[in-house]
Amino acid sequence: MTSAKARVALWDNARFALIVLVVIGHLISTVRTDTELGFALYAYIYLFHMPAMIALSGLFSKPEVTPKAIASTVQLLVVWGLWEGIWAVLRGVVSGKQLSQNFLVSPAWTLWFLVTLATMRILLPYIARLKHPLVVATGLALIAPLLPAIGVNFSAARTLAFLPFFVAAWLAKERGWLAGDWFMAPSRGLRAAAWALFAGIAAVMAALAALPGGFRGAWRIDRWLTHRDSYAWMFERAPLGAWNANGDGVAGWFGLAAGGVAVGALLLALAAAMTLALLIVVPRGHSIFTVWGTRTLYVYLLHGVVVWALRESGVVGAVGQLGWLGVIVLSAAAVAIAVLLSSSLVSRVLRPLVEPRMDWLFAPMPTRNPS
Repeated sequence: MTSAKARVALWDNARFALIVLVVIGHLISTVRTDTELGFALYAYIYLFHMPAMIALSGLFSKPEVTPKAIASTVQLLVVWGLWEGIWAVLRGVVSGKQLSQNFLVSPAWTLWFLVTLATMRILLPYIARLKHPLVVATGLALIAPLLPAIGVNFSAARTLAFLPFFVAAWLAKERGWLAGDWFMAPSRGLRAAAWALFAGIAAVMAALAALPGGFRGAWRIDRWLTHRDSYAWMFERAPLGAWNANGDGVAGWFGLAAGGVAVGALLLALAAAMTLALLIVVPRGHSIFTVWGTRTLYVYLLHGVVVWALRESGVVGAVGQLGWLGVIVLSAAAVAIAVLLSSSLVSRVLRPLVEPRMDWLFAPMPTRNPS
């Protein structure tokens, strides 16, 4: 009898680091434009944290339509539907909001991730049949925002925007790109280079913040980093210098399209580089962070309720009025929230809401008679 395959600490450590960034980003989101620090921190996090989470999901996905894969995908969709109902009840009871006409069409807040992940799993067997799957996925990510209708419905925009990271991670696992010592036991020089990348991007943001109009005055990059709208929408609401939705500074629509693709390619490249850098600097050893990293789905689903409650009660706004100090306090609170929701007590009590048993839904697989 063989034992279950041991989990690799690296991946769970990375999961916990990323879920902490998710909570920080959401907690400071509504006050991010109040300070340069808040805006820069939000932009810094959003440059790579969701692409990296998608990549980690792709690492453990297989292009096989097996009973296990089907059950896993169906469970994602069931959890999504369950939490759509939870959010509808919360907003109805607390805020008096009626059920939206876009219920289940436009995923509620953080739930887009579940829809995107399920969609990618469904698409992977077909993408894997392509000769150059990563090229196709990247092309879709860059071309999709040219469509005016691209948006939040069924998380279509984000699914296509993040598809290259899912496919790249699957390919990396499939072809053994990350199996060598260069990655599993990176040298000090490689770790230093990864930290230098993070520091260099932080320095660029600090330089932008020092401009007369500040970072957010120079470019509302935060609106690009949500990856849920068309290029035209983003150039209209977040113009980059002379580039805007009217075609000023560029050669009409084609110039705007070229500008959008160029910016999109740059953001894809930055996200890919920062994702790889994160995986290089993350510790390889087992620790309490490794244990917490196995419960990130609990943090992802539950932190939204906590953050929403803190917003509705006015706590986030009040702390945000402290300026840069408020950003630090909110970030520290986000870490505490992530740790709390990663506890074994939370996972035991709330398992039916996060990891419901689905055995009742599936018929038993027939056994084959020996020939």
